[in-house]
Amino acid sequence: MGEFWAGTLIGFLAGIVASILANYHWDLRARRRAYKAARKLVGTWVAYNIHGRTIDTTPMPGAGLTVVSSKPHWWAADSGVLDVRAQDIDASTGRTRKHDGTIVLDPANPWLATRIVRYADSNEISQQRLEIDPDDCNVVYVFPDPTVATLGDVYGKHTWRRKC
Repeated sequence: MGEFWAGTLIGFLAGIVASILANYHWDLRARRRAYKAARKLVGTWVAYNIHGRTIDTTPMPGAGLTVVSSKPHWWAADSGVLDVRAQDIDASTGRTRKHDGTIVLDPANPWLATRIVRYADSNEISQQRLEIDPDDCNVVYVFPDPTVATLGDVYGKHTWRRKC
């Protein structure tokens, strides 16, 4: 009877260890997949206004370059979260306003993301929904969410195009 319980205990412990290893393996695969999807947005971007169905051919007035960077390691827990730095020129004062934030890709659909922006010179925060063109990774559609912005509906929809 003692061998039965010893075998049961060993089998139970082996099952726990196997479950932990399997979860770790699947988690690492998900992190690598998120990192790979996020890397498609890494680079320098230029903003363009959208008017109806047309994207302007000249960059958005007052918008500086947007620089998107990824985490250094794919195995990090936040490997699918990108860092963003940018600057705008305030039309009323003419001064440069730096802002930074993050882009978080949707794990179920890597063509959708959320960007959270924080301005360095104030308490202004805004949130934007991003849609990456699945046919052309060099175009990102940006839709500001006025319900999650300290200033409300002040930013219009626009696109980013990768700077060559």
